[in-house]
Amino acid sequence: MKFPSIFNDVIGPIMRGPSSSHCAAAVRIGRMARDLMGGQLDFVLIEFDPRGSLATTHENQGSDIGIFGGLLGWDTTDPRLVDSADYIARAGITVEIKIEKYDAIHPNTYRITLINSEEKHQIYAISTGGGMVEITRIDAFEVSISGDCFETLIFTEDDIDPISEYIKERYEVEELIINNDSLPGLIQIKSLHFLPDKLKSE
Repeated sequence: MKFPSIFNDVIGPIMRGPSSSHCAAAVRIGRMARDLMGGQLDFVLIEFDPRGSLATTHENQGSDIGIFGGLLGWDTTDPRLVDSADYIARAGITVEIKIEKYDAIHPNTYRITLINSEEKHQIYAISTGGGMVEITRIDAFEVSISGDCFETLIFTEDDIDPISEYIKERYEVEELIINNDSLPGLIQIKSLHFLPDKLKSE
């Protein structure tokens, strides 16, 4: 259970734009999507379910400018947000927005496909209110990522158990979640810091 926050739920986040649940949340979703791709983006497809709230409000409530800014790595207070559509085009990132039925389980759901020259991922993310967000799915994996801790994701086609044991023996993690229902499998690590570079390379 997530308890209300005096800052997000009552006062609201520090931000530009008309709506914390649409604009500030969109910035954070964009930032997390960018991080997933290591900051390298060539093409982004953003899809809104026609039965959700974003299909008709994504332009006038600031979701578009928010997510463009997040994809560029900006913060919720960045004064350039109002012109983020121009900046993302200048950055060479092609963005397409579609209204597409996909049975979204929450009215503020984003389905985002991210592509660069080396990889492709699809995420489902929701704005849960007050600028707070949750990524609920990455590719075929059900996840819960809210941006409230450092997350390391390891996609592997090798046996997951020895890898997870190796990590736990060498680094203190808050939570280690294994998803090996499909290949590649996913190890999700929540901790107070990202894994050290040496451990990642090992």
